[in-house]
Amino acid sequence: MESGAGIAVEAVGLEKVYGEGSATVRALKGVSLGFRAGEFAAIMGPSGSGKSTLLHILGALDTPTSGRVVVGGTELSGLSDRRLTLLRRERMGFVFQFFNLIPTLSAEENVLLPVLIAGKRPSEYAERLDELLDLVGLAGRRRHRPDELSGGEQQRVAIARALIRRPHIILADEPTGNLDSKTGAEVLALLKESAARYEQTILMVTHDPRAAATADRVVFLSDGRVVDEARGPGPDEILERIKTLESTG
Repeated sequence: MESGAGIAVEAVGLEKVYGEGSATVRALKGVSLGFRAGEFAAIMGPSGSGKSTLLHILGALDTPTSGRVVVGGTELSGLSDRRLTLLRRERMGFVFQFFNLIPTLSAEENVLLPVLIAGKRPSEYAERLDELLDLVGLAGRRRHRPDELSGGEQQRVAIARALIRRPHIILADEPTGNLDSKTGAEVLALLKESAARYEQTILMVTHDPRAAATADRVVFLSDGRVVDEARGPGPDEILERIKTLESTG
């Protein structure tokens, strides 16, 4: 586990248990990991390995049964619901497989939603909005509603929305799952550029070896445990590791 200065988010001994008695499921079993500021990390593993559970706990969307999560030096376990909500709002951005855009709003209005929810004035973010729409290649389509955009364009809107308030951490759950390979590659390039440009930590759950290969680091889970990790592996190497985990799981 990486730890020390520069760690943006850290998990220490995470356990997650669902159900009771014969229906008990241990989704996470003592997971300890650290992710540095500016790092783009992929989390992989067979179905049921605990990938999404881990991401949701790191993103303060779920709580562990035991263990600790520390975000920017703040331990989450002692925070009230209100403070957790504020931490998510101020420090985190979320990108999911399903874009979750509001169909009646334009692209730029969807991007500005976190600003409005936080009670801020959109005018304060006008320059940031222009910067992000340019970054995601939608400056010329800012007035278009979601049904007037392609799937890839909708996901780019979702990425811009996640970035609008300059979060320290972006959590992405299968962000290319509904996209073709070319569009998926473009979205991954955007995430990688965002990590480098804004020194954000990006944590991405994916089942796609090609997607994971764009990350700086790949963490492999199996049966609720971290069993392996690699820096800069290619798609073929990742695929072989996943096949090994599936055959031994």
